[in-house]
Amino acid sequence: MRTSRPSPLLRLFLASLLFLGLGALTTAHAQDADDDAPSDAPVAEEQGAGFFAVGTQFTDLVPLNDRLRGAGYPTFASEMVSLGGGGYGVVANRLMLGGEGHGLLTADGSFQGRNVSVGGGYGLFNLGYLFRPASGLRVYPLLGLGGGGLQLDIENAGTADDFDDVLDNPNRSASVGQASFLVSLGGGLEYQFGTPGEGRTARLGLRAGYMVSALRSDWQLGDSALAGGPDASMQGPFLRLTIGGISDSDDE
Repeated sequence: MRTSRPSPLLRLFLASLLFLGLGALTTAHAQDADDDAPSDAPVAEEQGAGFFAVGTQFTDLVPLNDRLRGAGYPTFASEMVSLGGGGYGVVANRLMLGGEGHGLLTADGSFQGRNVSVGGGYGLFNLGYLFRPASGLRVYPLLGLGGGGLQLDIENAGTADDFDDVLDNPNRSASVGQASFLVSLGGGLEYQFGTPGEGRTARLGLRAGYMVSALRSDWQLGDSALAGGPDASMQGPFLRLTIGGISDSDDE
């Protein structure tokens, strides 16, 4: 089986996706001690939350699609499916500190027997400020800083009958990637279903915002930078559904 090899820089950013998500989940597994306390009365200390997320991430693939179209390759929608997760802790009942990571997926294409795909991923450190306008409801603005990358994979869908076939045609696939520094500007809301300590609970939320892409690297093939690459980026709005805070603990 043939596998593509991302550039080292892109592998670093995609790996950060996993570490940020896992790290945030481990620091924020505890739930609210008392979500039903009125806002004008003393409340128990706010706890963090972990979550899984699914949604849509809009990207700027127009420059890349123009180059692909000019070479006869299929083009790709700028709206990508976003899958990921993360979490946060709460400091002084207001300040949110956490992280999240997401992978970006889109439908594959084909060209002259080759599978062609575009994808990406990113990880963010998040800073937010928590408001509680109603019992069980959290609302917050959110600032995220991190990195991520886009990747174009061109693979040969054919098969090799023996080892010599591989030697005769070694350039069966190519994978090029581009990394960038990212700033996420947005906000979210979450609602707690159930009362912690009194049976099962779950927290359903919605996050939306705009991703700014800056300080982009050249496209890379392996360890080599490629001159004249398209100015595609991960910049654009996003919208995702979050679910977390699932627990059946009797802890107070």
